[in-house]
Amino acid sequence: MCDVMTALAVTGAVSSFVGGQSAASATSDAAQANLESQYAQTAEKQKQINESTALEAHERQKQGLIDRAESMAIAGESGALGFSSDRLLADSFMQQGTDLMSIEQNRSNQMKQTDINNKSYQATAQSQANQAYNNAPGLIETGLQIGGSIANYNQSVDTATNDYVGSHLKS
Repeated sequence: MCDVMTALAVTGAVSSFVGGQSAASATSDAAQANLESQYAQTAEKQKQINESTALEAHERQKQGLIDRAESMAIAGESGALGFSSDRLLADSFMQQGTDLMSIEQNRSNQMKQTDINNKSYQATAQSQANQAYNNAPGLIETGLQIGGSIANYNQSVDTATNDYVGSHLKS
């Protein structure tokens, strides 16, 4: 009878161990799949940031050309060519350059933020996987569960034996 109880204790503990490890693995796999999905979203966002920045920079360059052409046309019509028109053109180039640097700085900051988001996503996925494996039963816990089950069984057998012997000795 003891061998049957030991086998049942071992089977139950091993089943619990395997099930816990399997659940932890599934949770870890789900966290990894979610992480990969978030990375794909971030890559798409970075692509959109780059496209938007290129479009914005192109529009700013086009506007700079238009502004300088208008300035040249006005200067030519008024006969004010020379230092004043050169100053207006230089100012237009300076403003365009400042705007383009600002556009690029904004792009760079947005890209840094998406990289920071990726690091956060990775840390969250790692934390979820660690938590799943921490909650899963380990080999030591499984061994203790088996030992505890056997000890409980032996204790109940000893108690039953003592009760039986004690009751027959009184008779």
